[in-house]
Amino acid sequence: MNKPNRPQGKQQVKPNGKAAAKPQGPARDKPRTHVATDASRRRQHNAHAASQVLDEGEEQVLQLAALAAAVAVGEPDAAGRRVGQDELERMVRKCLRQRDDETLYEALEHLRFEDSRGHALLRAVAEETADIVFMRRGEKEMEINAFLIPFLARTQGGLQAGRVFTDGDAFDTLRASLQEAGLESPQARVVLVHHLYHPDEIGALTYSDVDAMNRDAFASLTDKKVMSVPAIERSMRGWPANDFAADDEALELRFLLGFALKDLDDPFYAVPQDEAAADAYFERRAERFRAWADKHTPLMQHCLTGKSGDEARCQLHFMYQDLFHGAKQTGNAEYGTLQMMSELEHGLAQSGAAAADATAIFALADEDGESVLQVQLRAAGQVLAQAARVLEGDPHEQLADAADAVATLGVAQFRLADGFAADGSVQRERDFRA
Repeated sequence: MNKPNRPQGKQQVKPNGKAAAKPQGPARDKPRTHVATDASRRRQHNAHAASQVLDEGEEQVLQLAALAAAVAVGEPDAAGRRVGQDELERMVRKCLRQRDDETLYEALEHLRFEDSRGHALLRAVAEETADIVFMRRGEKEMEINAFLIPFLARTQGGLQAGRVFTDGDAFDTLRASLQEAGLESPQARVVLVHHLYHPDEIGALTYSDVDAMNRDAFASLTDKKVMSVPAIERSMRGWPANDFAADDEALELRFLLGFALKDLDDPFYAVPQDEAAADAYFERRAERFRAWADKHTPLMQHCLTGKSGDEARCQLHFMYQDLFHGAKQTGNAEYGTLQMMSELEHGLAQSGAAAADATAIFALADEDGESVLQVQLRAAGQVLAQAARVLEGDPHEQLADAADAVATLGVAQFRLADGFAADGSVQRERDFRA
């Protein structure tokens, strides 16, 4: 769920399993007739070139993975940089500029099983490099970044795509509110994409897609002649069909996507070096975001439904404005946790058991290349409820967050397991260590 679509891996040429018949050679009285024509030479050259490309692609994957693993074990210097980090970032930037997502995803897949620290570092570098692009306009160095504001909308019958952002003036007011509320610098140039993104649309965007969208936005904001933004236009794939009945209570995740263009030396974005001062800086920013969300909820309701207040029949819960990949993970994690909790509560209600009598057993599994968190609530050897959700980011952090969420049900006993068998039985159960 909500995982970027990876390009298909390069096809491996498999040798024929049958032994080839041994050539007998030409008959004595028959002259050789084979002549190396231009066409045959081209076929041989192309076949050899394809083999070289395959080998070079595999080698690049292994080089990127090995470099990420080596950099990850290094000690950061006073500036927080590690030996080899510049080269790692250069390789990632090259992949993005060449739209070579395959190399990035293959390297990440390799590291996911071989080196967790290298995997985490390469993922962080790929995300940050895609989310933040440094550009030069004349003598001025600038930065443009893609950001998201994820939110949950509770409605009757679900959101209707045809009603969203139909009021242009309201949408313009929403965009301006980001700077008026102090979420972006007054000197920055900020735009919102006139499209509300479904999680499937956000999840379909690869690293190079986000990089290309940043470059589209930069060109649009700095060049009056630019009339099209193809990467941004491609990102608007449309919502899947709405399966809610008119009287169904629907809880849906959606994303606002925007871009902020700023000078590198804008003091508004300068994070203090001192740890305590940095914490205070981000807390002030979080407080400004909460104030923005409270003040502009009626405006957002109007943008989504054309109505405001009770008439809109739309409750909103904003999460936090962050860079593209960080906000994507925040939104998916919160929505996934809510779905998981709903399934567990429903199971408990069906079983008639008290949460205090149940033990929560968690397991991390791998399904179709994705990390999945599985949880069962059990009592007296019986399964009372169970749920699963796809994880993004650090699985151990999300495991701890999931345990905190399950504790709010009244469950007080927690265990870990390697997994669950097809019949629901627990595999290698053990203590849950905080």
